[in-house]
Amino acid sequence: MYDKLTQLISNGDYNEALYEFQEEFFHIDERTPEEAAKLCILEASLWEVLSDSQAEFDAIARGLSYNPGDYELFYMLGLYFLNLNINQAFLCMEMAAFYCNDDTDREVILDTLAELKNTPAVRVRNTSIMILSYNDLEIMKDCIKSVENFCPAGTFEVVVVDNASTEEGVREYLREKRDSADYPFILIENKENVGFPKGCNIGAAACNKNNDIFFLNNDAVLMQNSLFFLRMGLYDSRNVGACGPFTNSGSLQEIDTSELWDDKPSYKEAVEIFREYAKKNAVPKHNSYIKRFRLTGFALLLSRDAIPLVAADGRVFDEAFSPAYFEDDDLGIRLARAGFVQYLCESSYIYHNGGNGSFGASKGMEEGRQRFIDKWGFDIWGYSLPWFEAADAVIELAKERRGHLKVLDFTCGFGATASYIKSRCPGVFIAGVCRTSFEAGIAKQMVDDVVYGELNTVRLPWKSHSFDVVLAETIFVNRARIGEMLREGGIHIGNDQEETK
Repeated sequence: MYDKLTQLISNGDYNEALYEFQEEFFHIDERTPEEAAKLCILEASLWEVLSDSQAEFDAIARGLSYNPGDYELFYMLGLYFLNLNINQAFLCMEMAAFYCNDDTDREVILDTLAELKNTPAVRVRNTSIMILSYNDLEIMKDCIKSVENFCPAGTFEVVVVDNASTEEGVREYLREKRDSADYPFILIENKENVGFPKGCNIGAAACNKNNDIFFLNNDAVLMQNSLFFLRMGLYDSRNVGACGPFTNSGSLQEIDTSELWDDKPSYKEAVEIFREYAKKNAVPKHNSYIKRFRLTGFALLLSRDAIPLVAADGRVFDEAFSPAYFEDDDLGIRLARAGFVQYLCESSYIYHNGGNGSFGASKGMEEGRQRFIDKWGFDIWGYSLPWFEAADAVIELAKERRGHLKVLDFTCGFGATASYIKSRCPGVFIAGVCRTSFEAGIAKQMVDDVVYGELNTVRLPWKSHSFDVVLAETIFVNRARIGEMLREGGIHIGNDQEETK
């Protein structure tokens, strides 16, 4: 069948080839993953000839769900991005070279990489993988092994800061790894556990000054291509300051693990289950980036360009949050205020076991929360969660209207609700009204347009009766103002109920 489809495409018999593909895909699950991926390569080639770029992209993504290590698919993805985003094209070609097992094809890919590298527009940096270590020897071994398995040689270094581990064998393993690694491996052994922020800062100071930094807990395990997709996000535009993955355990970045297990299995079993989940879901997506105003620090890729603008002294995390908790929230606020976008990447998945940092989770969490309030003057927990009921109602309406929807949000805050809506319906236009300029400065990363001031009196720059939905609680916004902005037949969502004008 593969030869027949190749011949049909070569002969220009495209309609017959499409028919054969339709027939073949009814039985694709009967084939090996490698065979299924090869069929997707042919399908992508056909769509390329037919100038259907969206179908070509979808075929490449489908192929990678069958075989996430197929170098031809990465090469095709690189060609797809070549004129759209040359930095993302470069990253795809890097992965194509990494996976390629054909000497002739590898030479072609390396020549393409060399040509791209000499292009002034390419600004891709290598990555310093900064691992903060404390005990968890078995998981840390898997953590470092996953880096070695899934990151192309020559594109990374590893910097490990051991926070005075007490578990037997941890430091011995790290020393052995430092001495035997065939890639740059720096080990710093602290004499005492200095906590998360200071430990990460010590590691950041030791990282190559030309590299982006990937802060990674030692109880986290990369899935295949997870760092690749984070880097794709980081180089989506010059405005991106940081990227984070989805995970099984991580504040506001968790998948629904009830789909994977009822009772949490053993660590080894959980990693394997999560790996299978990631294999099917860690593929290119048309809208794969969710804008956030903070990301969880267990696995955080930070742009080198952002560091001097949010940490002039080089200390990425504020050590006032020692020993741990809320230092990542603080960094997120600083990134947002500096004008950087932060992406939660839907194509990146990293397993997180949930660490053993010995910081006293419950007490430490409350203390970190209070430190954040003392520093910034507000409680970030009041801004972090979307208004789920309202957002879900908007999403359902947007689906009915195929994304053609204008929403005015008087509950905007930092834009958490807008972020949630746009992650599912990117085409929805959302305007926000914030109470303060501080809120507006952060929310503007999530909403399409924003103003700030007293909710009932601030002058609104939008036309009256121009919104399909208004999100507002009548305890704070009077009904006259809500009605002024709703178009005929529009919906007011507030006070836990929907009201139609």
